[in-house]
Amino acid sequence: MNIGIIGKGKMGRSIFDYLLQFDHQLVLVCHKKEDVIPVAASIEKQIQKRWKRGFLTDEEYERKIRSYKVADCLAAVKKCSLVIESVSEEPSLKQNIFQGLEGIVAEDCILATNTSSIPLQMVFAKCLNKERCLGMHFFFPIQVMRTVEINTTLATAPQYIKIVHKLLEQGDKTPLLLEDKANMMLTKLFTILITKIYNIYEERVLPIDEIDAVLKANLFTFGLFEIIDSTGIPIILTCIDNFVDERYQELYTPFYNKGVKLLQAGYPGGIGHEGIASYEREHPEPFQELSAEKRLDYQENMVLRLQGMITNELAFLLSQQDVGKDSLLTAVQEVLGLGEDPRHILETLGVEPIENCLWNEYALTRDPIYLPLDFSFLRKIPMETIA
Repeated sequence: MNIGIIGKGKMGRSIFDYLLQFDHQLVLVCHKKEDVIPVAASIEKQIQKRWKRGFLTDEEYERKIRSYKVADCLAAVKKCSLVIESVSEEPSLKQNIFQGLEGIVAEDCILATNTSSIPLQMVFAKCLNKERCLGMHFFFPIQVMRTVEINTTLATAPQYIKIVHKLLEQGDKTPLLLEDKANMMLTKLFTILITKIYNIYEERVLPIDEIDAVLKANLFTFGLFEIIDSTGIPIILTCIDNFVDERYQELYTPFYNKGVKLLQAGYPGGIGHEGIASYEREHPEPFQELSAEKRLDYQENMVLRLQGMITNELAFLLSQQDVGKDSLLTAVQEVLGLGEDPRHILETLGVEPIENCLWNEYALTRDPIYLPLDFSFLRKIPMETIA
């Protein structure tokens, strides 16, 4: 397949590198003309390295060298059957790119965005033929993460979804099809957990580094504050702006206000920038003093509170959206970095401790988000045996 990638940043280049493994003809479009030669040289060096190490035969090497080109104009993707946009999360920039592409590519060329935080209706607002428009949301690191969200709109035609689904499966990815209101469900779960852990931090019991250490030891393969700093405050605030509704208003507000403050203070996070962890170290406030025993109890309870939130939100999302349960839960475990399947968490802990934890949160906050829902969707074994 002829595939174009718009954007040579971290995600755009990673998508290109992933697709380069297969027998596609690729076009990587840079924003600046001066980037074309160094980017092309780095790709050639990457291919040469694989050849010299014996991962490519002479014939495969020659074929790879001829399988791509790097350009600085949209016109270079004219012959592509699929174009994937992966530029910065700015709605107007994306809109203008897709508007320009419509006048260049064939009528049946699929237009895809890798956005993680902007509603598809906004991204494709200037497109006339919305049947071929959809989201292909890859997760970093792309070479490791198998899950890819296929986000569709009400206008997306089934034949284009089928083509993208097949392409990803053939490329050893696991597509997660999310239609319309279910778009970017994994981003939404991340946003929920990020804002929740910040609220826990503001209880002033554990510092950021200790919170992340406990989470990595007991629940995730990464720290949530690490995710905040690597993602960057602007993207997280964009997610909140675009995905907030009455259910999440109270949960999101403290982090949103903090995020605005961090931007004003020059701590945006993201690549090459200091974020919330640095800000808190440089602007210390006192923490509660607890005995070693009470501190350990607090750590254990913190993990349980996050497990309860994950379980409850999965129950809510699956009750509201038409999405395959098994596919979603597999994706959640991988993308959120959970040490175990969410169903196993429920089976191990039992329903009662999670429900009690949620009721305690509700009693303290009166936030309806903590009202326990029906967990039966998670069961692998009869519910009475895990209650």
